[in-house]
Amino acid sequence: MKKIFVLSIAVCFCGAVHAQGGKAIPANTKNNTHIRVFNQAIASGDLNTAVTALNYYINDQGDANPFADTLAMLYAQLGASGQAYFWAEKRLAAKPDDNNLLEIKGISLEKMQQPKEAITVFEKLYGRTQSPFHAYKLMELQFGIKRLAECLVTAMSAEKLQFKPEYVMSYTVGDQVGRTYLQAGVFNIHALALYDLDRKAEAKTYFEKAVALDSNFVLARQNLESLKKLESGVNNKVNTNAPNNVTNPGNKN
Repeated sequence: MKKIFVLSIAVCFCGAVHAQGGKAIPANTKNNTHIRVFNQAIASGDLNTAVTALNYYINDQGDANPFADTLAMLYAQLGASGQAYFWAEKRLAAKPDDNNLLEIKGISLEKMQQPKEAITVFEKLYGRTQSPFHAYKLMELQFGIKRLAECLVTAMSAEKLQFKPEYVMSYTVGDQVGRTYLQAGVFNIHALALYDLDRKAEAKTYFEKAVALDSNFVLARQNLESLKKLESGVNNKVNTNAPNNVTNPGNKN
């Protein structure tokens, strides 16, 4: 039985909470009791209280305001995927072009074990943004349910994108924590899809690209070493793992 090392995106919403919560907010909210509690909770890092405060505020004021967007983000940050999806979907009905809300919806669907629906969302999102992060997430979802041909199409599209040095991701292997370039992660998952399609020579090329970009990228290096041993006739397993934490410069903690 073969195993493969993969990479997984964890979207960060922390930096967006203040920005979204403070954007286009009516001046008369400043002295609202619920908003004062919300601001105090955010300042102290108490997200649960912030969520409670916003629920009270929205119950009083209705959900047609930017704080409903913030509530969706907070729920996503807390890992409350069902609630995050609920508010993202509600707000998308009024703001269908909001990419932040669409991203929350896609991540929430994935967390709720609905990868096909999440793929549909990220296909739409990637089509809009041409973001390397959205490309990777789409590839990861496609690979996860073995839509390998689609994964390769996305991978080829991603190769045409601009990857900046600050586009990085952290990952874990056992007790070790590593950090690599997002593009190296794209190369790695591209190679995995090729490997599963029994296109091992091409897979080797992409593992090599990942290692050339970052020689300390443990997962790609181990995948490459395992593939070389398979080529030499050594009975070796290519291992599966799911690292996490992609750092999106647009959504910094």
